[in-house]
Amino acid sequence: DDTMPQFSPLVSDAALAAVAAKPPSNIPRFRYVGPSLHVGATTVLLGDAIHTVKPYFGLGVNSALEDVTALQTALDRHPHDRGAALAAYSDARAGEAEALVRISRGLDRPGALGFLTFVLPIILDGVFHGLAPR
Repeated sequence: DDTMPQFSPLVSDAALAAVAAKPPSNIPRFRYVGPSLHVGATTVLLGDAIHTVKPYFGLGVNSALEDVTALQTALDRHPHDRGAALAAYSDARAGEAEALVRISRGLDRPGALGFLTFVLPIILDGVFHGLAPR
């Protein structure tokens, strides 16, 4: 309440206690908040607030920039109806966010399978790029 009082009415004490009671995790669970990325006509989620993805893919920032563009497009198409604009934004971006989470889950494999499906292709890409640059 002292640090960010503007959020106090939005987060119940029970919800805050539930989050605080969760055990720490070193490996992220890839999650997606959709299918709706907005609440009414006043609140919209963008970027990493929508999903978690592997941080070293660079997908978070690129996705956030695409979210901003999609939001601007939706607002331009519905200049007098913010609720319709936010719903249009949700419709436009929800599938992409869900796909990013599926990709991250698919590439998050332990052991040899993870090496073969994620690490080895990166190594081979570097080798082949060195042997045959464009």
